[in-house]
Amino acid sequence: MASEEFRAAIPALRQSYQQSDFAEIPAFMPDDVFHSTLRELEELFHHQSHRREVHIEQSGGTPRRFNTLARDVIAQGSSVIPAVFASPAMRAALEEIVGEKVLPVPYEPEQYIATRLHETSDVHGWHWDDYTWALVWIFKMPDEGHGGSLEYVKGVPWEPENPRVEEYVATGPVIRRHPAAGSAYLLKAGSALHRVSPLSCAAERMMVCFSFASTTDLEDERSHESIQALF
Repeated sequence: MASEEFRAAIPALRQSYQQSDFAEIPAFMPDDVFHSTLRELEELFHHQSHRREVHIEQSGGTPRRFNTLARDVIAQGSSVIPAVFASPAMRAALEEIVGEKVLPVPYEPEQYIATRLHETSDVHGWHWDDYTWALVWIFKMPDEGHGGSLEYVKGVPWEPENPRVEEYVATGPVIRRHPAAGSAYLLKAGSALHRVSPLSCAAERMMVCFSFASTTDLEDERSHESIQALF
């Protein structure tokens, strides 16, 4: 389950990932699949989303302001999103990019979730993910300059008892990316401190995040306080 453009781009995506722990996948899915999934998400956000305005202790008290869709809501309301997560062909394509085994995360609530930022000052504050990779499918994106960009510092450890967010951001470098709607991006999110920058106006950023694990991830116990607080 991947577009021809995605398959053709894998050598360039591998190089990008090796250099920056990030790869933007253009035309992630065929247009008809993208638009049908967008309609499913719009319906779910309209009827079943929850507003979150909280600060997350495990990432240094950084803010979250957005609407959310939990994994089980998406599983019941979308045909495509669960299939993407479960697709062996998708994981095989990701393995070609990262050069190691890519596994489904065992914790169901974190397998795939969706967020929508749409109010001024909405933000997904600095944090790390519980598992190694995030595959983020972008459905709506503000104009660059209106916020909603991915910002990250790669290769920094997460210590929940002492997250040192301000130190890592100040030391940097902070890398900024503004992926297009219809694309997806792969981020080594377990070792990249990252955020979605605040919206400067009433624009809209809608995405689905799939989480995938490395072999090493499955050797350790993981806590899930952050995802439990939001979804």
